[in-house]
Amino acid sequence: MDHHRHLDGHDLPIRGADEAWTMRHREYLTWLEDGSGLLLVARSGATSLPCGYVFLRTISSGPTFEFGGLRGEVESLVVALEARGAGIGTALLQASREELRRLGCTYWSVSVMEANQGAIQVYERAGFRPWLRELAAPLDDSVDETVQRRPKWNP
Repeated sequence: MDHHRHLDGHDLPIRGADEAWTMRHREYLTWLEDGSGLLLVARSGATSLPCGYVFLRTISSGPTFEFGGLRGEVESLVVALEARGAGIGTALLQASREELRRLGCTYWSVSVMEANQGAIQVYERAGFRPWLRELAAPLDDSVDETVQRRPKWNP
């Protein structure tokens, strides 16, 4: 969470680490139990301690894009700070690609904060390209006046 907070510049509300992990852990367990989730763990060769993980989901490709019956989704890719730059993320993505193919997926996707340029580079090296763009804004009156003065879309 601190990493996201640092990247975001404090513009968006980010949960505290304990609350975020409690919620994420619950999601992981649900997805593992219903069979739509898969967890891959990277271990350090010297100590066999975990140094990163990727959590994958298989989801319906949806009505608009024909991605086959199931599309793989990289839900989370985490590499320990001290292990970054050693190819752990790349290795996890390669193992993910193999597992998702084994499960019958022909496409995969990932969401990443636009400010997270390091992660974007890792994903692009793995073949990901921009597909959708997600935007966020508060619904209160704090929106900049210049935005409020823009002409409204009129169909």
